[in-house]
Amino acid sequence: MKKNIYLSLIFSFCISLHSSSFAQINSTTYPQGYFRNPLDIPMQLAANFGEIRPNHFHMGLDIRTMGKENLPVYAAAIGYISHVRIEKYGYGHAIFITHPNGYTTLYAHLNTFFPGLQAYLEKKQYNEKSWEQDFDLQPNQFPVSAGDFIAYSGNTGASQGPHVHFEIRDTETGNNLNPELFGFDIPDTIPPIISSVYLYNRQYSTYLLPPQQIKKGDTVQTGLNLISVGVSAEDKNNVSPFKYGIYGMQLWIDDSLLNAFTLDNFSYTASRDINGSIDYAKYAASKTGIQYLFTLPGNTMPIYSTHPGKGVIILTDTLPHTIEIFVRDASDNINTRRFILKYNPTLQKTYSFPSNATPCMPGKINSLQSMNSKVQFSANAFYDIVPFVLAELAVSQPNQVSPAIQLHNAAVPVHDSYTLSIKTNLEASSSLRNKVLMLLSNGKDSYIRKGTWQDDWMTAQFRNLGTAKLLIDTISPVITPINWKNGTTFNGTKSLVLNCTDNLELTDFTAMLDDNWLLFSKKSTYFTYKFDDHCEPGPHQLKVSASDLAGNKTTKIFTFIKK
Repeated sequence: MKKNIYLSLIFSFCISLHSSSFAQINSTTYPQGYFRNPLDIPMQLAANFGEIRPNHFHMGLDIRTMGKENLPVYAAAIGYISHVRIEKYGYGHAIFITHPNGYTTLYAHLNTFFPGLQAYLEKKQYNEKSWEQDFDLQPNQFPVSAGDFIAYSGNTGASQGPHVHFEIRDTETGNNLNPELFGFDIPDTIPPIISSVYLYNRQYSTYLLPPQQIKKGDTVQTGLNLISVGVSAEDKNNVSPFKYGIYGMQLWIDDSLLNAFTLDNFSYTASRDINGSIDYAKYAASKTGIQYLFTLPGNTMPIYSTHPGKGVIILTDTLPHTIEIFVRDASDNINTRRFILKYNPTLQKTYSFPSNATPCMPGKINSLQSMNSKVQFSANAFYDIVPFVLAELAVSQPNQVSPAIQLHNAAVPVHDSYTLSIKTNLEASSSLRNKVLMLLSNGKDSYIRKGTWQDDWMTAQFRNLGTAKLLIDTISPVITPINWKNGTTFNGTKSLVLNCTDNLELTDFTAMLDDNWLLFSKKSTYFTYKFDDHCEPGPHQLKVSASDLAGNKTTKIFTFIKK
């Protein structure tokens, strides 16, 4: 019993010690209580800052609206509406408010704005004949006070369900900050959950060997003398069933801090480095989020503390070494995992790159080529050494006019755009050359480019690996009315919806009502016009045109009567 009490005291002391070191690593303090909840219901989160997302960390809070749209959204503090964005994906309908204390708040996936701003927006859209908008406003145009109504919540853009996405940014740098550090009322006394711990062989590339999962409480004997650690962890709070991203981690060896990170204060551009901060292959395959407690050579993400070893454990003896992992949330709840690590040279194994692989190095320009392809990666492209395999596959589709180029595999991330050139087997005199597109697919996703020609080579840029090929696209988009047909009489109907699809990629949509441009909003493949003063009662002609990336165009003319 006394021993247990003693161990409990020691453990509490260690938690206190590591909590203090967390505070030293991120000593920034933010104003508490300055920003109010942007909704009039208790703040419950569907997602928090720092959750792992494809190609980025989640950069704000997703505030639940209980499955409903059109809840009033309010300004979080005094300031002025400084920017508005309207886009098909991403934020959807978004408002930015600049505040006098040096911060900017963002509210996204909204429906309509408050009447004055909505009228200003629609006038601008009609004047420019463009639904998409991205514009600044002056401080005297739309000033707001804390609690002023600014919009109705919605489900626009890349939203997968009704909610409000809320961000806080540093106005000067544009960096996103963790809103949970600003004193919002989100009760949380629950420490993070550590699901799994993994060991990575750092003598070789992380893209060559899978990690070793270790069990809780293990004494691990290993033949590795250069090791790094990855952790799968999630957080919870007291008021929601959801699981969230964690705020920070630390790695200690024999009571010495080896590496740490905290998720706060970085930009969307920097957030792309998430692909070098997680086990990208595991996340791409199964959405398993393993976060690295080490820094890969090509990772410049500014979340890691500066330690000379960058999280590499170097074992030079066969003695037992105590490894401790501390995981923290934004409410200072901490969980820990501890195990013993011993180097056993008899367990050491030797590995090598595949014989057909070309090592692509981080920090250097890498160029590769085959008979029908040329690839060039920038010095920032890779986070670790990639044993790159470039291969050619036979033509497999009737409209395919090049071999398929296998660019290693989609389990390896690329940080920035690389240049790919593919040689076509289509005659130079063929009129179909202006219908050729470059398609890259990785099994789940496809990316289409209208490349540029030089002799028999088409060149385009991508940011993912996979299989690329040249395809002829002569198929025009398809325009389909949803729940109405040509000649319909609309009586009390609130909106008119069209589904506009393409076999590859739609690029343009235009609607003219009685020869006047008409405003349609866009989400996924659906285009919606909400009846307003631009469509008076009576008979009308609606002319709709849609074009794809290859220049194929479809035009349809509908007639209808508005009661």
